[in-house]
Amino acid sequence: MTPQISSSDESGNSTAVRSYIKLSGPDSSKFLQGQVTCDMDSLSPSNSVDGAHCTPKGRMVFLFTAHSDDGDIILEVHPSVIDSALASLKKYAVFFKAEITDVSDSYSNSQPPLSDLERLRAGRAEVVGETVEMFIPQMLNLDALGYLNFKKGCYTGQEIVARAHYRGAVKRRMHHLALCTDTVPSPGDEIKNSDGKSIGNIASAVRVDDDKVEILAVINDKHSDAIEMQIADQALTAVTHLPLPYEIPASP
Repeated sequence: MTPQISSSDESGNSTAVRSYIKLSGPDSSKFLQGQVTCDMDSLSPSNSVDGAHCTPKGRMVFLFTAHSDDGDIILEVHPSVIDSALASLKKYAVFFKAEITDVSDSYSNSQPPLSDLERLRAGRAEVVGETVEMFIPQMLNLDALGYLNFKKGCYTGQEIVARAHYRGAVKRRMHHLALCTDTVPSPGDEIKNSDGKSIGNIASAVRVDDDKVEILAVINDKHSDAIEMQIADQALTAVTHLPLPYEIPASP
């Protein structure tokens, strides 16, 4: 398994190194079009595409940014999900002329990745090893971020994702919060309210300074205004709600 590696930018914020999967062969685009949430037909040398690959139950295995590279397709993914991503794609690729390989050691993207704090404040959570198959796309607000195309036709998990969109069945959404704590939660950690009721899970967390942590948390709509939370086995702590840089789509 490829380890999760981080470096630091000039401001000291941690930046996760990216991993890369190459799809080559005449059926690569056709194969992905029937597997992922975005419209692969919009991919071009000058236009990358963000998307997700889901299970048949609509739970996300990994997120990616797709790049066109001299006839091949390169999927940029979080390092901690590289093995899950490869296994999930290869499971569905047996009837297609598409070769799927890990090229993390040989591919270099000219665009430097966002730091973990920049990504968090942009409201863009990762799917990491601890959260594989935990969330459907709308829970991470991917419908607000351009990861979903509701007109492209069928793909794995499409029925669940579309139902959540058209029937307003998304009852948990991701929120940006600040915690007064020196302990950084882990992705997937359970969140409880002051009554001890489970209300959500951590999607992403980054230390800002010695006694402040910012998180992206997927929270049940009924408890999204909670002002105190217990995360994993930590003590109950006060939270401050911070704005996201985009509007969460309203239910139909």
